[in-house]
Amino acid sequence: MSLAERLARPDILALPPVDIAGAPLEGTIRLDANENPFGSLVPGRPEINRYPEPQPVALRRRLAELYGVPAESLWVARGSDDAIDLLIRAFCRAGQDSIAVVEPTFSAYAQFARVQGARVITARLTADLEFDPEAVLAAVAPAGPKLLFLCTPNNPTGTPVEPADVRRLAAALPDTLVVADEAYGEFSDQPSLAAEAGPIPNLVVLRTLSKAYGLAGARIGCAVADPAIIATIARVSPPYPLPGPSIAAALTVLGPERMAIQAERTARILAGREWLARELAGVSEIKRVRQGGNFLFLEVADPGDLARRLKAAAIRVRFRPNAAPGGVRVTVGTEAENRALLAVFGLGKQGRPSRRADLVRDTNETRIALAIDLDSAEPRRIGTGIPFYDHMLDQVAAHGGFSLVLSCQGDLGVDPHHSIEDVAIALGEGLRQALGDKSGIGRFGFALPMDETRAEVLIDLSGRPFARFDGQFATEAVGGLPTQMVPHVFRSLADSLRAAIHVRVEGDNDHHKVEGCFKAFGRALRSGLAIEGKAGELPSTKGTL
Repeated sequence: MSLAERLARPDILALPPVDIAGAPLEGTIRLDANENPFGSLVPGRPEINRYPEPQPVALRRRLAELYGVPAESLWVARGSDDAIDLLIRAFCRAGQDSIAVVEPTFSAYAQFARVQGARVITARLTADLEFDPEAVLAAVAPAGPKLLFLCTPNNPTGTPVEPADVRRLAAALPDTLVVADEAYGEFSDQPSLAAEAGPIPNLVVLRTLSKAYGLAGARIGCAVADPAIIATIARVSPPYPLPGPSIAAALTVLGPERMAIQAERTARILAGREWLARELAGVSEIKRVRQGGNFLFLEVADPGDLARRLKAAAIRVRFRPNAAPGGVRVTVGTEAENRALLAVFGLGKQGRPSRRADLVRDTNETRIALAIDLDSAEPRRIGTGIPFYDHMLDQVAAHGGFSLVLSCQGDLGVDPHHSIEDVAIALGEGLRQALGDKSGIGRFGFALPMDETRAEVLIDLSGRPFARFDGQFATEAVGGLPTQMVPHVFRSLADSLRAAIHVRVEGDNDHHKVEGCFKAFGRALRSGLAIEGKAGELPSTKGTL
């Protein structure tokens, strides 16, 4: 008998298989699910008249790939909250079984247990809100709980649980499912335990797309465990738990071309967390600042007064007096939101808005994601599938003095044309969005770098698109980049950036000529993007650009 069979509720094991229509099969006439046969009236979503897959195969495989586990060891749920509920319903009998938690922690563990009629055994963090595995073991082992929930890093305190401590508890409690809730794992220095769920038979790991991947509204999460445990929670799962639009959203967000942007956003949140922690550390009314996940945990002297000031500033946080006296959990927001929080504590000034843009552009031929920060020189990571084009775009960003993270998945097996053109369009759109209202910019750019090649680029960020390219190339391609596409790139940039771009190039070496055009464009952009005037001041006698 497997561990899952020993621990599961006997009545759950006795349930017959769920009788559902199953996944749609292409090419079949579906008359087995009592669905409306007509496509829905939701624009762009005619297929949601049909029930979705009970466990979407493509999403299950993608999540398994993301977390480095076999697909049969993973169950997709409606957020990790749903996975918590499924575990408790599958393994806890009302009035007989119990779960264990380490307070203060995520309240859903105890809430779902009480709804199920299970008892809640509590251990506690130390007075300094640290995790003590010996104290936890001493508190929970005598009760023999069916499940021990460990939130790592912990919500709301940010306390990490060392992987070695999780393994030790799993070994010491062989008849308890030890559940490592890694909802905030992407924001942690600790390695994930997902790959060890299964090899360690009583370890379950929870993950979610709500936090790092920005899909809180889609409700997508998963449990990773030994396949026998997965089969047990499948018995209590609803027939069609995941809405079709949520499945589609998750697959889109987890597309390979999006991953570099996801990593950049996570890094940005972590940098914002560090910055907030440094700024708040010197505030006299804050007794302690802890970091973890995508949030801070503060202990303040007068929570009532802080609550009044936050309400006046229309800022919502979570007060957690059960975690610590004056405990406050604060989520890391955008730069503007973080500055608004600091202002409540009398810190900082409202400076210029950040000149950043995140953009995705999907067509039938290409899927593109990019992030631009005009006021930071790093990071620069570019992947279009055309290495020489990557190098040229890197030259634009490097000489332009801005950060660029760009990824493109295109139909290069057909022709590079679509990828080259669509990337240029997306780059121009990203630059235009990052410029915002253009207040204070230099507007004009001019560059004339020379060796044996003379490349001249003039730019006017006027809002009026115009492109002119004077130059000829003798070869068909340079490094896999068709030279006929070079003028097209600058025309696409001019149209999407809404700028006037004049390029003139001459010389004997086509490689140097192409490179000179992109370098000169970057140098010209540096001048045009530079802040020279005051906020709100436009470089135009018309008063508009």
